[in-house]
Amino acid sequence: MLNSQQQIAVDTIDWPLLINAGAGSGKTHTITERVVSMIHERHIDPRSIFCVTFTNKAAKEMRGRIAVKLGLNPDGLNPFREHRLPMVGTFHSTASFFLRMFIDRVGYGKDFVIYDSDDCLRVVKDIMKKQNIDDKEFNPRGVHGMISQTKWKWMTPSDFSATVDSYYASVVLEIYKEYAGRLKADNALDFDDLLLLFRQVLDLPEVLEYFHNRFSYFMVDEYQDTNLLQYEIVRILASKTKNLCVVGDDWQGIYSWRGADIENILSFKKDYPNAMVINLEENYRSTQIIIDAANAVIKNNTNQMKKTLFTSNPVGEKIVILEGIDEKHEADLITNVIRDSEAGSYSEFAILYRTNGQSRLLEESLIRKNIPYRVFGGVKFYERKEIKDILAYIRIIFNPLDSMSLKRIINVPGRKIGEKSLENFLEILNREHISIAEMSENEFLLNAITGIGAKWIQGFSFLYKWLREISKTASVAELMDNIIKRTGYEAYLKAEYTEEEFDGKMENLDEFLNMASRYDWLIYPENIASFLEDIALITDQDRDQEDKQKTDTGFVSLMTIHLSKWLEYPTIFIAGAEEGIFPHSRSLVDSSQLEEERRLMYVAITRAKTELYISRAHERYTFGNYSANPKSRFIKEIPAEYLEVESNRGSAQSIFGNWGSGFSSFGNMFNNSEGSSSPAFSNGNKGPSSMNSFVKTGIKPKNSAASFSTGSRVKHAQYGVGTIVTIDGAIASIAFSGLGIKKMNVEIAPIEKV
Repeated sequence: MLNSQQQIAVDTIDWPLLINAGAGSGKTHTITERVVSMIHERHIDPRSIFCVTFTNKAAKEMRGRIAVKLGLNPDGLNPFREHRLPMVGTFHSTASFFLRMFIDRVGYGKDFVIYDSDDCLRVVKDIMKKQNIDDKEFNPRGVHGMISQTKWKWMTPSDFSATVDSYYASVVLEIYKEYAGRLKADNALDFDDLLLLFRQVLDLPEVLEYFHNRFSYFMVDEYQDTNLLQYEIVRILASKTKNLCVVGDDWQGIYSWRGADIENILSFKKDYPNAMVINLEENYRSTQIIIDAANAVIKNNTNQMKKTLFTSNPVGEKIVILEGIDEKHEADLITNVIRDSEAGSYSEFAILYRTNGQSRLLEESLIRKNIPYRVFGGVKFYERKEIKDILAYIRIIFNPLDSMSLKRIINVPGRKIGEKSLENFLEILNREHISIAEMSENEFLLNAITGIGAKWIQGFSFLYKWLREISKTASVAELMDNIIKRTGYEAYLKAEYTEEEFDGKMENLDEFLNMASRYDWLIYPENIASFLEDIALITDQDRDQEDKQKTDTGFVSLMTIHLSKWLEYPTIFIAGAEEGIFPHSRSLVDSSQLEEERRLMYVAITRAKTELYISRAHERYTFGNYSANPKSRFIKEIPAEYLEVESNRGSAQSIFGNWGSGFSSFGNMFNNSEGSSSPAFSNGNKGPSSMNSFVKTGIKPKNSAASFSTGSRVKHAQYGVGTIVTIDGAIASIAFSGLGIKKMNVEIAPIEKV
């Protein structure tokens, strides 16, 4: 069944058509019915219909639905050579298919190969090496990213040369020239070349005539996500018949950082003045309150097309605003809802967040409650490379016999220590029966090392000795910060990853530093031991959960909002709805970016079918201090009558009690009636944007050292009741039953006298 607007879309065939399809409005169903109607009712030759979309999954789904409607078995059908089906594929797959026919006309062989991103990066690195370009100054991934951006904008090296306005761009231009020549000499294309060369062959009259003779009807899905090059390809293909149908939703344009230009859909009527615009506004997914909330938020954008979503679904429950005391309480409020739910499967829940670093506390809270989960589009927090690298440094500093950690980090960042040099070094350690710590103290053995990698091994040993010394007086967070700085780890990440990837990894390291600062009250070696033990327990519990995910109970889905765009769940949680987090701090000074953040919130809200929770924290523990971000403007934009505020779900014990791991329990103990401290940072109170700006602020004293003495009985938030054995100033050794003696700073430790 089709509603009236969907039916109009199906029946509109012979002129330009924009289907402005709101979230959950049955877009795929409409497209399928339109194509089938063209073939069955209008008797249009399937081979004259050309459909493109953005992902292989979407193309396969569309192709499968059309095949079934046409009475065909979708399995085994060739997507490009089946005469009973229209051509349905992604931009890149269709370009690749047709380039096999025409690429010889622009100087390539038809047997071209396609280089993946790793292949391309190797080419860029090789060119930079030959041109003596410093990869610390010019990130190879960043260089390749800029080359990609020029191709998105339909620019060859000669086109790009006319736009060069900086030294950086001039260097990239020289690399681009050789890169293009190298690939052509290898008869190879990268993914961007597929579109660039497809656009190029369309300038040849005989090629364009082929397309105009073969195809009369064109359809483009997710039109709001097209870049300039894709826009140009579509414009030229449809230039003869103008029978172009584009489907999209400007309210879901969230990929400008990938080159998508939302103006393509907003300007469709300017490009095709006689175009018909049909709004699909009836949402079949969500409750009325969820839809009304989405409308209320998105209406605050100015650069958009007019439509209003509505639904015939029930009114539904109010949207619940979960307000945590701090970020750990926020995570627990979310997981308590899931734990206490009567849902039949954990797969009914998804937790969405703006940045990957937000997943850590959510993962830990889920693990504590034995709730299985899966992180989509990435890896779990403690399995991320940057986290494992820094963790390996701390492990080998604390335990010099940890050979696995030594092997992981001795060449990270790269120190030109080859496999043979490393093998010889490890052989010396084994032969002499010494650890890396002892080796770093033995100048005779260090000077005896020979070979190409000798000076790099010696340099690493000196660095290790220095880090091990400061570990005995520094906090865990200070040690971590020194590792990042002294090893050049930030520069290493910048050289290895694109700007977007680099930013994400730095945000993860910021979060790791923030977590480590919760151990500031412990004294060496207890601070590092507790830190490493807590992480080991969390990751071990997480591994135990993997078997649970194989059961019928399913798992909770965790992902960034960007990754959730094509998904839906009965219950959605949107975490971290605070200014500077969501909307992201980078958008607060740019109106166009802020509008994209609002579209991102619209996408997040409309993923929910029946229940929606939006969470925030009143305070966030940031590098030793509590600071507060204002609630997100997006919450304020939802009418109060749609909202229900909840700040305490579950017992006080679940919020403040024995949570089972050090870094998951101490933060609330620091919170007191004095309220939040002054913000430690000026960039939205979120901590440093890079490790070079990290400053340890310390924790405000909670107790007076003068009130404690030898023999005092104290109660600790995690360890229980203990007795002070010795005390020197604020540093006390406390004996806890069954746990031995713990050394801590009584002024800031979560303790109280019994």
